[in-house]
Amino acid sequence: MLDIGASVSDRGDDADMKLPGVTFEVREWFSGGRGDTVAVDMQPPTTGSNSAEDPGDAYGIGSRLLVSGEARWGGSPLNSPIAWGCGFSRYYDPQSATAWRDAFARRAPAKSDAAHGHVSSSRQ
Repeated sequence: MLDIGASVSDRGDDADMKLPGVTFEVREWFSGGRGDTVAVDMQPPTTGSNSAEDPGDAYGIGSRLLVSGEARWGGSPLNSPIAWGCGFSRYYDPQSATAWRDAFARRAPAKSDAAHGHVSSSRQ
C-alpha cells in the first residue's frame, strides 16, 4: 500500500460513502486489470494489529493485501473501483495467493470478469 487519500468512487451526491481511496503498488493481477499501481475505495482502517499473524481490521502504508472488488457504478473494473470487504480482500499470504492464482487459471473467463478485479499488492 502506497497511499491513503480521498475516495475514487464518490460522485459528490447523497450516495457518497466517503470511503478512503487506497493506492497500491500491484505485484500481480489475477483478473480485471493491468498496470503498476491502482487506487480503489476500501473500508476505512481501524486500530489494531498491522501483522499478518493477527491482522485485525487495520491496514496502513506498507500493508500487503490481496484485494478483490468491482466497479462501484458498473463498467470496467477500474471505473470507480471499490474493494469487497466481505471476506475476499485480505492480508497477503502465499497460500491464499496460490489459491487465487490456481482458481483463476482453472476457469474460463466469464462476462462478470470484466467487472471484477483481483490484485496482489506489495510493499515498496
